[in-house]
Amino acid sequence: MLKKIITIALITLMPAVSFAADVNIADEKQKPAVTFLANAEMAKYKATIARVENYLSGLTSIISEFTQVAPDGALTSGKFFLERPGRMRWQYNPPTPVLMVANGSEMIYYDYELEQLTHIPLDSTLIGFLAQNKISFSNSVGIISFEEKTGSIRIGIAQREKPTDGQLVLEFSDKPLLIRNMVVTDTSGQVTTVSLNNANFGAKIDEKLFEFRDPRKPRNPAEKAKQ
Repeated sequence: MLKKIITIALITLMPAVSFAADVNIADEKQKPAVTFLANAEMAKYKATIARVENYLSGLTSIISEFTQVAPDGALTSGKFFLERPGRMRWQYNPPTPVLMVANGSEMIYYDYELEQLTHIPLDSTLIGFLAQNKISFSNSVGIISFEEKTGSIRIGIAQREKPTDGQLVLEFSDKPLLIRNMVVTDTSGQVTTVSLNNANFGAKIDEKLFEFRDPRKPRNPAEKAKQ
């Protein structure tokens, strides 16, 4: 059950078809309608949107603990690493048997419990937006909601070519501008919140963290001989 709860969030971050074995995917008629903001609305928020784009584009790296709250209230945690462009690592704490690693061109999803490995092109995922070389809300993703209050900014996005395949809301604190939370809505409308805690921005990250080593394979001849 725990793995299925985690996968609900991952469906939005990756193409849903990859996890059809774990979660019943809603059909097209059940998917929530998505409307992108019109040009007139975008113009009203132009300055703030540009500021957020510049902020995200300027982030070279993030190392952060995270807490995830599933639709049923189940709580999980882990560590998130981002090094732009193209590299990410979502490392869940035990007992959650899930690891995601993006190495620049693809997202690798590994299920330790099933010993199942899945490769997904990074540019086909919604979360891959954060790892792009230059962040823009007018290319592969578009803005579907925008909210600016004293001290906070919320921007909802979806993929332009697959708008009903999930949505992601980025939440920022303001002055100074800092990314705080990610709110994921899957294809059936269920909501999962991921909060970044104790984030370290701009720190150097060991490149080996973005190299996926298949746990199913021995790493050297000595290990193989022991099997």
